Amino acid sequence: MSKIVCKKCVLDSEIPGITINPETGLCHFCETYKPLTESDKEKYLAEMEEIFDRIKGKGEYDVIYALSGGKDSSYTLYKLKKDYPFLKVLAVLFNNGFISDNAIENAKKMCEITGSDYYELTMGRKQLCSVWKKAADSVDAFPKFAKYRASDICNTCISIIKQKLIENAIARNAPVIIFAFTAGQAPNPIIKLNYNFINLSRNLFEKQLQNIGIDDKDESFMIKKSVIEKMDKSNPPMIIHPLCMWEYNEDMVVETVTKIGWKPPKLNDSNSTNCKLNSLACHNHLEKYGIHPYAFDIAGIVRNGDMSREVGLEKLHQELSQPLIDEAAKELKVKVNPLKKP
Repeated sequence: MSKIVCKKCVLDSEIPGITINPETGLCHFCETYKPLTESDKEKYLAEMEEIFDRIKGKGEYDVIYALSGGKDSSYTLYKLKKDYPFLKVLAVLFNNGFISDNAIENAKKMCEITGSDYYELTMGRKQLCSVWKKAADSVDAFPKFAKYRASDICNTCISIIKQKLIENAIARNAPVIIFAFTAGQAPNPIIKLNYNFINLSRNLFEKQLQNIGIDDKDESFMIKKSVIEKMDKSNPPMIIHPLCMWEYNEDMVVETVTKIGWKPPKLNDSNSTNCKLNSLACHNHLEKYGIHPYAFDIAGIVRNGDMSREVGLEKLHQELSQPLIDEAAKELKVKVNPLKKP
């Protein structure tokens, strides 16, 4: 049977678990998807603004912000501080050992422009390379749905970022954590955490690390248990995704941040503007599972109307960068097969 591509997004019938309705031509995700209405967005925006008014000045920082130096995180920080200049923000960049110099420069520049404090979280390069190699060598370390959303390397990296941002929020008594995910990537604009959920997520990630072959005894990657136990259980931090509520257009985002000093990346990677490890992570995931790790991400953005289907398909089928793959593979000592033509 020949491959069938969903008429609305970019998912196709060759991706494990995807079914296309022969009558409608839509995948089962598109058939059941209900985007946020303008009324929903306005309601969430009002709730976010009420939260900001209520929490300002309560902790060392009002917001712990996930800053990668990429276009979306740079834009979100700029708009956040433009619209809510009273917020005291600690922008945290996780330097995984492969963040480009350009991305770090962009991150620092955005913090200067917005008056946000900059904090670079990192570990020893040897330690980090060992983690990424073990993630690359692992199979089925993460649940099925997680494999559809990101590569094993990226899932590990993203999990570390989330764990350490929650840890920072608790330790610094910061009420809000903000990520620059769009509605297609994170459909819930406001997520209210609680003690049990935070503890469960920490323990789950510990098991995933063990599946990869990592024993995080010193809690370098997980939320420290001592921090969780000291948290105010009646007032845990919450996660907010402002881009789910704001208008989003990739060209508009790039144009806006470029005008204020953000410099376009020199990476030859259609899906990352900040990480030199991404091409290898994608190649590794395709080799292991036959799934492009950005397929569901891009499909969600297209499905939500924030990217055209044509652009989404182009991104999904753009050839990965062999030089970036070779460079990362050499450092991690990971064997890779030659690229297959998309």
